[in-house]
Amino acid sequence: MKISTRSITLAATLTAMCFVTGLLPYVFFLPVTVAATTLSVGIAAFVGFAFGAVSVAYSFLIPTGSFVGVAFMQAPYVAIIPRVLAALGAFGAYKLIEHIAKPQKRAAKFAAVSASATIGSLLNTALVVSMFVLILPNLTAGGATLAVAVPQMLISGAIECVCMAAITPPITLTLNKVVLRGKDLRNRHVPQTPEVSDK
Repeated sequence: MKISTRSITLAATLTAMCFVTGLLPYVFFLPVTVAATTLSVGIAAFVGFAFGAVSVAYSFLIPTGSFVGVAFMQAPYVAIIPRVLAALGAFGAYKLIEHIAKPQKRAAKFAAVSASATIGSLLNTALVVSMFVLILPNLTAGGATLAVAVPQMLISGAIECVCMAAITPPITLTLNKVVLRGKDLRNRHVPQTPEVSDK
């Protein structure tokens, strides 16, 4: 995918959005799913990294004592690695669906983006929970143990998955149409005025 000024601007905007969505329940992952379905694989991975880094930063700056927050403070890579891999998974799923189905109509494109966002969200939840189980099996925080925290994370992940499937497509389709592929007035052909000879 060609990296243009518009792509870089959108990538910066989505990265900045991580600071906002990182404070909102169930839409944490939105900048990543949008990046994975609009931009290049490298930029999608970077936005995933940024989201993970923001999650770690908020764990230190706004400590809540929650299980997830304490876990991210003890093992920051648990917040970062899954988000990068989930971004790559969503990107790969989107490109694969595009290659196989070749969606042309808006409804088909909507479904392709929705499926990719769903896969990315599921990967994010599955990878984070798996790393908790493997790396921090004995962690206790906020009065919760892993046995209590995992079901809560799975429920939150399911809600997040539904939100990503519903919210990502209209944003992605609009950005693709208006921002990334919109017509630039400066590139429009301007008819040349015939020169008038003074002879």
